[in-house]
Amino acid sequence: MTPDRYAGLARLAGPWLEEYRDCPILLDQCSGSEQRAVYVVVNEDGRACYCGKTRPTRVLRHGAAVIRLRQHTRLGSSKREEWAAYWVLPLLPETPDTFVDWLERTIAARLGLPLRNRHWRRNT
Repeated sequence: MTPDRYAGLARLAGPWLEEYRDCPILLDQCSGSEQRAVYVVVNEDGRACYCGKTRPTRVLRHGAAVIRLRQHTRLGSSKREEWAAYWVLPLLPETPDTFVDWLERTIAARLGLPLRNRHWRRNT
């Protein structure tokens, strides 16, 4: 990931992008106060290794992306070992679920990341 690559992905979010954040955030640091987001995890070399989304149903006090990433890393030591930082595309709270899902799938495809979510395979 680079700032230029982020710029291209941010354009996909269009009017739903809440804030432009074109730099990586260390995995253990809070991303901000976004309620919905698509995020791209990178390894130590800055290479994208995972794309995910968060669209919680309740209002959060901290950034939704870091909360979701903490859930991921609690579940797998391989993720804690490989993942170093993440880039976040914070979305407006009213962003439709269908758009968040589409953006996640589209970004994963653009970055050449595998689709791991069974829900995608059923609905694509």
